[in-house]
Amino acid sequence: MKLPLKIAVVIVIAILLTSSVYVIFFTGEDVDNKPPTIDAITGDATGEKGESITISVTFSDNINITTATIYYKIASADNWSSMSILSGSVNIYIPKNSDEDWYYYVTVDDAAGNGPVGNPSTNGSVYYTITVSDNGDNGDDEFVHTVFIEEATATWCAPCTQVAAILHDLYETENYQFHYVSMVNDVNDGAKERLENDYNNLGFPTVYVDGGYKVIFAAEDKSVYENMISAALIRNTPNLRVSVNAEFDNVTNEMTIDILVENEEKETYTGRLRVYLTEITSRWADHDGIPYSFGFLEYIINQEISIGAGDNAVIQRTGKISDFGFLNLDPENLKIFAVVFSSEKNQGYSDPPDNQEPFDAYYADAVNATVLVPGGNQPPGVGISIPVKENWHFWGRPLFKTLFGNNTILIGKTTITAIAEDDSNIEKVEFYINENLKSTVTQEPYEWSLKRVAFIKHIRRFTITVKAYDDTGKTASTSIDVISFRL
Repeated sequence: MKLPLKIAVVIVIAILLTSSVYVIFFTGEDVDNKPPTIDAITGDATGEKGESITISVTFSDNINITTATIYYKIASADNWSSMSILSGSVNIYIPKNSDEDWYYYVTVDDAAGNGPVGNPSTNGSVYYTITVSDNGDNGDDEFVHTVFIEEATATWCAPCTQVAAILHDLYETENYQFHYVSMVNDVNDGAKERLENDYNNLGFPTVYVDGGYKVIFAAEDKSVYENMISAALIRNTPNLRVSVNAEFDNVTNEMTIDILVENEEKETYTGRLRVYLTEITSRWADHDGIPYSFGFLEYIINQEISIGAGDNAVIQRTGKISDFGFLNLDPENLKIFAVVFSSEKNQGYSDPPDNQEPFDAYYADAVNATVLVPGGNQPPGVGISIPVKENWHFWGRPLFKTLFGNNTILIGKTTITAIAEDDSNIEKVEFYINENLKSTVTQEPYEWSLKRVAFIKHIRRFTITVKAYDDTGKTASTSIDVISFRL
């Protein structure tokens, strides 16, 4: 059936008019073709040690700002840390022991990608300075929060090696006020119980900051850890202090641990005191054969506490280090962490950002640490860099990971390369095959070469062990199981 001409014309005109409205609506004033602007910013500022400084910024766009980021670092740092400043302001914590100035700059962008626009630059080539000053009031009576970190890790976990290195590097710089322990899940039942029962741990590596206030799951970017620690440093915490003192009697083999918890709040504080016993240089090594730092052994104390307003509590424990379930504990290699966790329950997730694995988070409000023997000599740290675990090696070169199983394959001549470090000096490094001493090296590089295979007869399995000695006679060793052609 054909439409009358007039009706057809009306329909066409209606379609054209509707289309015109559509085009005008979606391609008119709402087109985002203008870059955003940063209208005001704090600029150069002064911050006091042990306190936070607020950086404020205002920005605008013809449609909407979707990202706003502040980049900041201590003057001597190589890399910038970053966090969102989309709310218009952030707090940057200045560590109590920081003697350097801090730098920062801000960038913003819109959904259309017309930026980024930066102030005073977009890449840190120009920056604002936070001049660090001493307010003169950071005495013993001031409460300054220290962050506590538990690293969920395992000896078989390849990505865990990078996270362990990141945490230790940040700890060594002393730019961030935090302590951490390594919870090595697959070799320590206490660590496994803590991770599974209290944190509902999903995988490795996972880092729990302040008892779950922040959780970092499988991140490889150092700035992520810097940002999370910085956020925990400035969170609102009660005026609570914990201090730990340890003494060791090398005649009786006994240690005495004294804990003081002070509550300067106007109401009773309830929580849980956990005192972690760790090895400074752990007996357990990561996937690359590098010993963990502050490897958790077991709790010295794990109990609920209640402290009245303005009151304090003293807890003491005395015992032999041989009473703990670990052989050959070296008192000079033991560090003790006292941590107070709040009794207030919060919602945490062990798999951010998916947030499908919930747990009850009890935030760490105070932490303090001490070594058992001040100035004690540590055992050497030793690792094997070649061969690389779970890799195929052709004439000493690791080429690719093994596809099946966890085997380490050697084909042809392989130079075994060890890494050995000590707080004093390395005296020698020994190389063993199945507990048989093959070579002793007294200076770097610590290497020993397996013989070239002349004729393939069959595959042989054996264990390579590297043992390091320091100049006081203390030792440490690490091993790797390999499959090679007959030597």
